[in-house]
Order: sequence, then structure tokens, then C-alpha cells
Amino acid sequence: MKKAFVLVLGLFLMACGSEEKKKTDPSKNNTKTDVETPKETTPTYPKLADVPQQLNYIFNNGYEFADDIKVDFIALESKGGDKYQLIYGLESGTDYAKVEALKISAVFYAKDPSKFKEEIYVKRKSKQIPAVCELFSLDGGVVIAHDFEIEPKDFTQVKFYFYNDQGVINKKMLTVREVKLSK
Repeated sequence: MKKAFVLVLGLFLMACGSEEKKKTDPSKNNTKTDVETPKETTPTYPKLADVPQQLNYIFNNGYEFADDIKVDFIALESKGGDKYQLIYGLESGTDYAKVEALKISAVFYAKDPSKFKEEIYVKRKSKQIPAVCELFSLDGGVVIAHDFEIEPKDFTQVKFYFYNDQGVINKKMLTVREVKLSK
């Protein structure tokens, strides 16, 4: 009799448990009628400070270094004396994450190489200004900016390119001719 009572009690508890599982809590509605679509978020970058209202453009025709790396303009700002800042304006179709993983370089070819302070640049007749691609926001767009120092003020050309450990991206360089720096 005890065994039969335990068996009936067990069957009763199992039946009650399965009934509880079938009931659904109305506050936990498992069916979604409104499908949430993920919102595209544009990464936010720190604002570039101490930039004049009107930039000193040395290039503003747009250039495609790769399908997903496009520069709209390049500006060269004087910071006083031999100090300058290069600002590269990126077009909106640019892959910012890819750019952040790269480096950018500007090679300045002097009209009078003897004005370089270091002998190595006098021999080369040029000075390379490499930089890690650090992104900033400027007037609603995204830019790369970096500071550098250089002595001569007249250049026959300046070559710009993106690169990584494997070399220049797409083997593409932008050449800007006849660049004169202001003091």
C-alpha cells in the first residue's frame, strides 16, 4: 500500500509539473511583433582642437588610396616656427577601422636640401614624416592629424601614402607639387 501511495503521489506531482510548464506567463511574451533592427553607429572621435576657421589646403581634389580609403583633402597648418600639422580629411565611404590600423607618411622633397638640419636628409634630398593614423572629428567629418617639425619651407613635391608592415597600400601614392610652407 505504501508503494502504491508513493507511486500515485509521484505521478500526481509529475502531472502537476508538466501543467505548470504549459502555462505561459503573460509578462514574458516570447513572440516579438516589433523586430528591433540594429542601428548603425558612427564611431565618435575626439574633436581636433586649435584648428583655424579656414584651413590651408595643399590638396582638395579627393584621392582614392584603396576602395575603402579615400582622402577628400590635405591641409597643412603652421603651428609657429618649424612646427606644422598635417590634416587629412577622410571621405565618408572610408573604412575608419582599417585606417586606424595603418600608418601614413608624407615625404617632403626640398628645393634646397642643404636647409635640412640633419645631414641624412641633406643627402637624401627629402625628409619622411611618418605617423600612426590617429582619427579626430572636425566639422562633422573624420580627419587624421599629426604634428611634425621641418626646416626648409619650399618643396618641389610632397608624396603621401598609407602603409603597414607589408608595404604601401595598393602601391598608390599621391604627389602634390610645389608646396610652400608658411611661417
